Amino acid sequence: MHTSPHPQPYRRAILAALLEVVKIDLIVVPAGFVAAIAFWIIGLGSQLPYSAIPEWAFALWAAVTGLSVSTLGFEFSIAPTLVTIGLWFLVAGAAKRLVEGTAVDAPEPDEDEPGRWWGLMTAALGTFVVAYAGPLLAFAIIVGNADFTPFGFLRLLLFLLTAVGCGFLRVRGIGDIPGLRILDDEVWASGIRLARRLLWGALAVAALVIAGGFVLRWDAATDSMQAYSSPLAAGIGLLIVQILFAPGILYSALSWSAGTGVVVGGGDVSSAFRATSSQVPDVPVLQLLSGEYPAWTVAAPAVLVLLGLLCTILGRNRAREVADSSWSGLGVAAGFVFAAFVVFGLFSRGALGPVGLSGFGPTPLLSATAMTAWIAVGLAAGLLLIRLSSLQQETADGDADFGDDFAGFDHEDADHSDVDLSEAEPDASDRESTGGEEDLR
Repeated sequence: MHTSPHPQPYRRAILAALLEVVKIDLIVVPAGFVAAIAFWIIGLGSQLPYSAIPEWAFALWAAVTGLSVSTLGFEFSIAPTLVTIGLWFLVAGAAKRLVEGTAVDAPEPDEDEPGRWWGLMTAALGTFVVAYAGPLLAFAIIVGNADFTPFGFLRLLLFLLTAVGCGFLRVRGIGDIPGLRILDDEVWASGIRLARRLLWGALAVAALVIAGGFVLRWDAATDSMQAYSSPLAAGIGLLIVQILFAPGILYSALSWSAGTGVVVGGGDVSSAFRATSSQVPDVPVLQLLSGEYPAWTVAAPAVLVLLGLLCTILGRNRAREVADSSWSGLGVAAGFVFAAFVVFGLFSRGALGPVGLSGFGPTPLLSATAMTAWIAVGLAAGLLLIRLSSLQQETADGDADFGDDFAGFDHEDADHSDVDLSEAEPDASDRESTGGEEDLR
């Protein structure tokens, strides 16, 4: 007879989810108010009302999670991605703790009746997502003047789903997910480790691309500071702003290298294959997008191919791991990197004021596809090189074994011939002695 599960584990799971949300809010909301107060003090000369402080606090919370905000007469829909990543890790850590606590109360998933385990886990994670997103949307729209747009809602949804999914996978792995059970655990682990190397390598490549851009456009970057009454103060302020948006800037640099480029001013595109003369604000890093480029910049996608190649072949143990996981491991790594690129692209695209920032950033799906494709070429080349090297090593080992066997065979024949000769000589002497005895007789 089927009986309904005891409600006590559900109550504990839901209360644990609410407690984790409260912990996050107690960190995020006060931090938003501190930042809003700092902005209000900076703009004290404008004689802004005190009501601007809570408005900016909740607007900042909304913008960080991907929602669009309209304030000061402009639309702000590009998230300060460095803060977004910090909040994402905070949410993922809370989801991880929630999954660990729920798994203790939940029975192990049974293949015959998996619904009970998944029901409890879904109740916990669903409560967590709703309890976090509900108050955020309410305060952001009512107090923070956030716009409820499909694009903003998609980013908020991806923000929460990826953080919760990461927390779940860190605790349970892929064994509990029906669609991923076909993958071997070692293949999955190898692919994830390769994906991590690729993402860290992509970060280094993007930094090198931006550094090279500053070398080429140093005069334009320094001249942009002369447009301000106090270049030093403006430089410090813009440096802080650029650091807050650094992950989005780095992703834009990768998109520029892949050839898909960065949209400037809502229409024109700047990439390694195409220059633009669109007007951009007087921000040093944005000066890298305007003007002509040297002819050799068309080879920029090669750095992404090289990234995939080096992440595959560097390190004997890592190369052996890639060879063992084969194409399945490369597929896991490429899929993980593609998903990460899509999310980064969505948070790096939007509006951030007037002029060239009214519609700015890479096209998320197109740029993620192109970058993953270039990296996948390097991954495939690296795996083929590893297999070719292994084949040559096996051939060399086989030749060495054959040489050793042949040398042993010659040595054994020589020993046999010596034995035969030594055995033949006594026979001849015996015959001579026998013949001599016969002569004496």
